Amino acid sequence: MTSKIEELPASSCNFCGKGKGDVYKIVVANSVGICDECIALCNKVLTDEKSKSGLKQLKPKTAKEINEFLCKTMVGQDKAKRHMAVGVVNHYKRIMYDDTGSIEKNNQLVIGPTGSGKTFMAKQIAKFLDVPIVIADATSLTESGYVGDDVESIISSLLMKVDFNVARAEQGIIFLDEIDKIGRKSENVSITRDVSGEGVQQALLKLVEGTKVRVAPQGGRKHPQQEMLEVDTSKILFIGSGAFVGLDSSQNNSIGFNGTLGKEKKFITNELINYGMIPEFVGRFPVIVQTTELSRSELKQVLTEIDNNLIEQTRFYFKLDDVELEFSEKALDKIVDNALQYKVGARALKGILESTLLEYYYEMDLLKGKKVTINESDVQEV
Repeated sequence: MTSKIEELPASSCNFCGKGKGDVYKIVVANSVGICDECIALCNKVLTDEKSKSGLKQLKPKTAKEINEFLCKTMVGQDKAKRHMAVGVVNHYKRIMYDDTGSIEKNNQLVIGPTGSGKTFMAKQIAKFLDVPIVIADATSLTESGYVGDDVESIISSLLMKVDFNVARAEQGIIFLDEIDKIGRKSENVSITRDVSGEGVQQALLKLVEGTKVRVAPQGGRKHPQQEMLEVDTSKILFIGSGAFVGLDSSQNNSIGFNGTLGKEKKFITNELINYGMIPEFVGRFPVIVQTTELSRSELKQVLTEIDNNLIEQTRFYFKLDDVELEFSEKALDKIVDNALQYKVGARALKGILESTLLEYYYEMDLLKGKKVTINESDVQEV
């Protein structure tokens, strides 16, 4: 029996058979038509295939391996390093081996004074594991519909980091910095929305816990007919970070930035809630890591001893112009002593170095082939 092939008119889609009135647009070329819905489906298939082909396979790492890597470039915070390493390893074991989705997420909340290495730890771990990371400032976020960045913009930033490879983005880390700044401003009920405090915490809840987020491809604006990229945030590790100034002296008890890290989680959770974090938000971060202020000897190590220390980084610019840079021991000690006064940890070291070397940088062309020695009297304030 001979089958009859019926030719569809150009006003219909040759793939699904829908007419002009059934779809938004039909594109016709060489008497062949294809509707926008079939185009979107083809784009999705191609995007999925590209994601799979460009996906890097996660390599299992142990907490010891992560900790050893951190110790090469970061001083102090021994307990915090181990705590964060264990949490990260457990997270990636979950996304690699939990096929049923029964294991809960291990998002982390890192609490500690500014300049104690919270952001640096996360960036180094992402580097070691070869996974993408985005550092997002929580203070720039607002609820949807208000001036500022929507929480979904964080996912867009992660996608842009990996050239919109969805599968690769789902292997990533989102570091929410300044998370303490979105604490509830008051316990009083207000008729106005707290769009940059509790409102943002509420908006972040589902994102942090795990949901499917639809994001416009290539960072473009949403359009009714545009195929959206869908990202599963349950696979993304969220790390919240904040100094939580005053948290160590609230109420009659103390978490104590310089105390032990073995405080009961229930106590810390209560302190965070008193600080202004809503219980539901705190509950999304089951792993709480605490960093401490860097001591004088630890600041000296950051300056001179660890891999890629600040003195080495500074000498890089001088070597480019064939200038030898040296520091006397007393000059190094003064830089550290000055940094301690600012109470901002390792961040102060960089500022003091820049101020001290400003004129030398400016006159670099005249110093070619010479040696510059920085003495105690040369050290400047920030």
